[in-house]
Amino acid sequence: MSENIILTGFMGSGKDTIGRLLASRLNMGFISTDQMIELAEQKSIKKIFEEKGEVYFRKKEKWVIEKIKGLKNVVIATGGGMVIDMKNRKELQKMGNVIQLSANIETLKKRIITNGERPLIRNVFDIDRLYRKRKGIYDFAKIKIDNSEKKPEMVVNKIIEELNFEKPQSFKEKAEIRIKTKLKNYPVIIGYDIMEHLPIFNNKVVIITNPLVGTLYMNELINYLKKGNNEIDYFIIPDGEEFKNFDTVEKIYDFLFRTNFQRQNFIISLGGGVITDIAGFVASTFKRGCRVIHIPTTLLCQVDAAIGGKTGINTDYGKNMLGTFYQPELVLCDLKKLLTLSDKEFLNGIAEVIKYSIIHSKRLFYILQKKKEQVKNRNLQLLFEIVKACVSIKGVIINQDETEEKGIREILNFGHTIGHIIETITNYNIYSHGEAISMGMVEEMKLFGRKINEMREVKELLKEYCLPIYVPCDLKNKMKKLISHDKKMKGKYITIAVFEGIGKIKIKEVLCRKFF
Repeated sequence: MSENIILTGFMGSGKDTIGRLLASRLNMGFISTDQMIELAEQKSIKKIFEEKGEVYFRKKEKWVIEKIKGLKNVVIATGGGMVIDMKNRKELQKMGNVIQLSANIETLKKRIITNGERPLIRNVFDIDRLYRKRKGIYDFAKIKIDNSEKKPEMVVNKIIEELNFEKPQSFKEKAEIRIKTKLKNYPVIIGYDIMEHLPIFNNKVVIITNPLVGTLYMNELINYLKKGNNEIDYFIIPDGEEFKNFDTVEKIYDFLFRTNFQRQNFIISLGGGVITDIAGFVASTFKRGCRVIHIPTTLLCQVDAAIGGKTGINTDYGKNMLGTFYQPELVLCDLKKLLTLSDKEFLNGIAEVIKYSIIHSKRLFYILQKKKEQVKNRNLQLLFEIVKACVSIKGVIINQDETEEKGIREILNFGHTIGHIIETITNYNIYSHGEAISMGMVEEMKLFGRKINEMREVKELLKEYCLPIYVPCDLKNKMKKLISHDKKMKGKYITIAVFEGIGKIKIKEVLCRKFF
């Protein structure tokens, strides 16, 4: 069981207020399940009930649980009716420490009537009826706390005392790495809780994110931007690689035109690789280029996707077949955001970290080998060193070959030729990017690599981080057709990064027919 805290209770019991305070005290992420549904639907809870009904809303609550159940180090404030469903209650119990917040009926009535936005409440008699109907459904909680007469700060203190939680120490170290290209010289800042480095004042900002990331981090970002007297708006993209397409891009263009977005204004990408790629593509093409800042929230995005200016969207012919090279103004790699990732998403990023160690750094490879338990447990000092090492490696390569014209930057594609094809033929819904790249690295080593013993070490390291190393046979039969559409094709030849040992890769042109 992870150290998540789940707050349940009848409407008006203070779950959101107390949840935000609790998350702040414990340096944890915060999720309101109702807010996540509102972001996904782009409607208030009241409107959803009016237009689509309660049955639809309860299905969305199940959708939320599915999306958040792997997260770590988060405080989750659940909607009052989420636990009506027994399966929801069981899932919440698996996710962490369940706390029931309660209050006497008179206190609840005052809070609910003052709010005035509850879709199931038209008058005070509805409160009595619903309160009786839901009696007992919150009793599965590990701890029950009555907050009728208590201030929110007192309730937070009580929860921390009951759970015996201590506020984790923050991480003070910071690094700034300059990415230098022909057109732009910009910083990548790495640290913990580093929003103060966002240099936007008296401007217009559009945040591009998805419902989960928006729920976790957008309030914090908006509150900070408001201090700089900025005008803020946001655009929500559904979560998933399948939405990284031109249809999504057109919707964002339309939104930017309707809100009178100008070239001197800022787009901020808040999310993982999909969000970063789309936001970068839009920024590079809208009115021939506007300003963009990346705030990557996944390990994969912090070490790779947000760095170097590659943007892209997918087509039926493959991943990132449409794209540009367009550098951001700034990248903020906040290590705090890595602590809430699910294990699956964290290991997805480790695949790219392993790639960096293979192509450029024996030292990083051996850190991943020798300190794998600390890495898996997300030791902040190690995360800092890992992100810094990967950004530094990519920075050196980008500085030499921003747009892949010299054949230097193609070293970063190790494992990606086959990995991207695996993603394409499985419609991006079977393997994560990291899993596909893991299989791609092993297959490319087998086809063109040297140093059998070191190849074996690579395979063992991937396995130790629970990453797949074999491509299923049925996929191999389908993969050959898509090789010819690869961006690196030149006639019958394809440019590929060939493994020559840990920390050593060589770029070669090989005959396409040598694949499979």
